[in-house]
Amino acid sequence: MLKALVASGGKEVGEDQITDALWPEADGDLAHQSFSTNLHRLRQLLAHEKAIQRQEGRLTLDDKYCWVDTWAFECFLERADAQWKAEKTDRAVELTEKAIGLYKGPFLSQESEQPWVMSMSERLRSMFLRSVRKLTIYWQQSGQWEKTLECYQKGLEVDKLAEEFYQGLMTCYYQLGRRGEALSVYNRCKKVLSTALGVEPSSKTEAIYKSLTMNRGTGEPENR
Repeated sequence: MLKALVASGGKEVGEDQITDALWPEADGDLAHQSFSTNLHRLRQLLAHEKAIQRQEGRLTLDDKYCWVDTWAFECFLERADAQWKAEKTDRAVELTEKAIGLYKGPFLSQESEQPWVMSMSERLRSMFLRSVRKLTIYWQQSGQWEKTLECYQKGLEVDKLAEEFYQGLMTCYYQLGRRGEALSVYNRCKKVLSTALGVEPSSKTEAIYKSLTMNRGTGEPENR
């Protein structure tokens, strides 16, 4: 129930929304009884009656008693976006890095096949990818390739199938003159995509790889 409540946003979530997610085959009376029983048990587990407010058939996690990582993640990014728009980049970078640090991978990964999980999972993943992308662009434009590299590595730690992160890593190593490591990233990308998805790297990844294999004898990246 807690998972379904958080997946539904945690605020003003209707009883029907919870029962449809958890007991889709149950009739109205049985679903209502299951809802009430599980709500009572959940409140006992949380050890605070007021942690979950119930009003007019709707549930709300009270943020005075509950801390939810998805809420914190979204809050940091909302505040970061405001700072980016205000061109307060130092604070924007700080908040974005805090958000990225909170993201530990797919939302409720063990429940990933549940329809009520998919929407939130994809939403959070999209926000994470956008944040990493924005931060790497900032570091890259600042000429700080080590910082850019670190950011892409953090991205891959939680999403090993994000091909754009492999592309970014290859480019970073290329710019830093570390051709061998860039080629290793390509091989890793190729293996992961083949094993997990049964696909080959995209044309963009292949183009980066080809640029790495040119002038290998010089030991230096070519000028671009």
